[in-house]
Amino acid sequence: MKKIITSLLFSYLLIATGCSGTAKLMNGWIGQTKQQLIKTWGQPERTVKNGTEGEILIYSAQVDLLEILPAINVTTEGDGYSKAAPRTQREYHLTKLKLFYVNQADVVYAWKVKDL
Repeated sequence: MKKIITSLLFSYLLIATGCSGTAKLMNGWIGQTKQQLIKTWGQPERTVKNGTEGEILIYSAQVDLLEILPAINVTTEGDGYSKAAPRTQREYHLTKLKLFYVNQADVVYAWKVKDL
């Protein structure tokens, strides 16, 4: 049980650290021009009009995660022997969208990251 809790805590910290790194990266684009963004990131997959505010540049990426779960010791009652259940793994395939909001002056003023 302690191993499972440790594994979950480690996973949470890994995700939290990754998120703060993403925020730092994305915040660095606030105040930059649309041309600078495209020069660095390339052409967006889609561009959507954002009413009278300007437009939204949309980039996407496929993220593949593999979670390896630890082996679990199982004690069978009565015989005193313990057996280890095999390690299992889970695969996750996520699509992450990164949206950059650009005003009418072609300056990035906001961003959002969405998981699909």
